[in-house]
Amino acid sequence: MRTIHLPALLPLLGSLSGCVVPAGPEWSDPAKNYPPTIASATPAIGTILTLAPDAGGQLTVNVVLADQNTSDKLYLRWIIDYPPFVDGVSHLARPDDTLPGGNQIQRGHLFLPLNCIDDRIAPGFSNHRLMLAASDRPFVPDDPGQTVLDKVQDGSSPVEAVWPFEMDCP
Repeated sequence: MRTIHLPALLPLLGSLSGCVVPAGPEWSDPAKNYPPTIASATPAIGTILTLAPDAGGQLTVNVVLADQNTSDKLYLRWIIDYPPFVDGVSHLARPDDTLPGGNQIQRGHLFLPLNCIDDRIAPGFSNHRLMLAASDRPFVPDDPGQTVLDKVQDGSSPVEAVWPFEMDCP
């Protein structure tokens, strides 16, 4: 049997200590997608919008949206008398709109003045409903027979706010 002398192995062991094992690739999870939120609304969400008979002004809503994913474009829909969908009454108040992404969590002010003609508010009754739907994904394109006006293309749910309002339209 052979005997190994420790002092003779020390130089050999010292030369092995410089061995480098390459590290594997660094993996990181993609950034989480957060839905948009409503940072502020004037008047407060759910407030009944009214005008005094002699006020002579407009019913208006001012909203600030926020999204933690600052590069996300936000898609917006203002919807009148929805939900539920009522044929000939429920409709988009204005064409779809977007807010571009940027470097800010809070986005610009959305301002909607309501009026009978521009917003095609149904005549015959005075109690109505205004809905804002906002998403970081596009809405399903509007088409004549569509009964779900707040549907997002990828199936996610938009953030929504509703204001009842009183307006008699001729």
